[in-house]
Amino acid sequence: MMRIGSGGAHFPTPRCLLLRSRHGNVGWRRVSRMKRKQREVSLHRRPDRDSRPESEPDHSPVLPGRQLVSARSRWGVLFGLTLVTFLLLLEDTAVSVALPSIQRQLGLGFDGLEWVVNAYTLTIAAFTLLGGRLADRNGARGIFLIGLGIFIVGSLVSGLAPNAGVLISSRAVQGLGAALVAPAALALIAITFPAERRGAALGVWAGVSASALGIGPLIGAIINDSLGWPWIFLVNVPVGVLAWLAASFLLPKSNPPALRMRLDLVGVCLSATGLLSLILLLNQGNAAGWASALVIGLSVVTLVALGLFVWHERRTPEPLVNLSLFHNRSFTAANLVTLLATAVMCSLFFFLALYLQTVLGYSALVSGASLLPLTVTIVVVAPLAGRMADRLGVRALIVVGMLLLAAALLGLSTLGLDANLTTVMLWLALAGFGIALARTPTTTAALGAADGSSYGVAAGIFSTFQAAGLALGIAMMGAILTSFGPSAAFERGFDQAHHAAFVQGFSTALVVNAGIAVFAAALAGIMLRPDRGTAHQTDASSGDDIGLANRVD
Repeated sequence: MMRIGSGGAHFPTPRCLLLRSRHGNVGWRRVSRMKRKQREVSLHRRPDRDSRPESEPDHSPVLPGRQLVSARSRWGVLFGLTLVTFLLLLEDTAVSVALPSIQRQLGLGFDGLEWVVNAYTLTIAAFTLLGGRLADRNGARGIFLIGLGIFIVGSLVSGLAPNAGVLISSRAVQGLGAALVAPAALALIAITFPAERRGAALGVWAGVSASALGIGPLIGAIINDSLGWPWIFLVNVPVGVLAWLAASFLLPKSNPPALRMRLDLVGVCLSATGLLSLILLLNQGNAAGWASALVIGLSVVTLVALGLFVWHERRTPEPLVNLSLFHNRSFTAANLVTLLATAVMCSLFFFLALYLQTVLGYSALVSGASLLPLTVTIVVVAPLAGRMADRLGVRALIVVGMLLLAAALLGLSTLGLDANLTTVMLWLALAGFGIALARTPTTTAALGAADGSSYGVAAGIFSTFQAAGLALGIAMMGAILTSFGPSAAFERGFDQAHHAAFVQGFSTALVVNAGIAVFAAALAGIMLRPDRGTAHQTDASSGDDIGLANRVD
């Protein structure tokens, strides 16, 4: 309507003028045909397609999975992404079994062996946020393929390494590749699967990835005993090349963003410095002493770097991490629960193997096989938990899962110097059930808080919290164990007194971890509630309902 004069007289604006004012010189008949065509297209569009009108361009920096990936191909994509994630996590645990062989062949000392492990994990922690931002900025498909290529090259050089320096350097190259692949893989899963099937897909991913931590020592022991330690790295080359070829064929091409954001190099440097010093602090705290100059210095660097990072990200127009994601309670709660749950899980994946070998006297192969009830239960239950999260929401599953994990930890804390292996395996099966129930919904909640343009960043934050939780759990368990006796308690050749000190420390640590699991359950129950205004939020790039993270009951 158009107002004429001050007297308030109104005259209707002719339709042709409205059309001209909105569409320039396009005639009203042509505009009518355009709108009629758009209505016909919207009526005939499949419900799982993008709800955006065809005339509107897609500015999403990630691939439009629902448009280009058929329902059958989605599961092929998921298989490839899950296989690669399995390889990345396998490297973190399988190598630990081969450390004595590496020490004998390359003449490494204890500090050198630590860096064979730390070079991989520290690089992942330092550059995962960068990998997530690049996935959003340049397209998840391309970053995934680049990262996988880097990981394959690092694996090849590690397997052929003639000395310690080359091995440690190539392990860092592997870590860089893994830092690019991990968030890109999660982003690809989130964008490829519609919201109503995303939980089931993430359940498969979560189950297989968690099982890699448990089954890694067994696979590492088999490869090390039969083929030698270099093949722990070399086996990644043919499998990785096949996965790369399959991914390049199955993954649809990404749509580059219309306006590519400037890369926040200052944020990259600050986050890498802060996270690197934090993980190094947690790794070195027990050995150097928590009151040592090294630990105090690393603490100062961590606080200053991360503080400057938050200050910088809140003021830069194009940040590395969109801190507004943490305004979503479900996103914040999911990452905090992931931090605590990962810290708790390390007591099972790492220190239980030490108990089986040090106290009960089993070989590395038998100890790894004893963890199979844990890994098999996770693989079976996690996809079911994903389907349940799609239908029931995430809060109840996370709470129940963490409480079951706490009960299993309390049961394992009763083990003594002559525990029955069957009892151990029963408690492990219960622990696996709890982990599977909690892990999938936390992943779903973390990614569900993001839209199509920030899946990579959300996945990068989630992966960073996982890495920090793993380092925190190992540091905490190590501190408790060493407080009950000398580090010689870890050696199999010592007497019963040393083994008794180990059992006492191990039991206490499991009780502490059970308390942390209960706290994580309470945290999930309190924080995972629908946020007002977000319960029916829609993914801007896919048209899917992403309020799944907030649909908790």
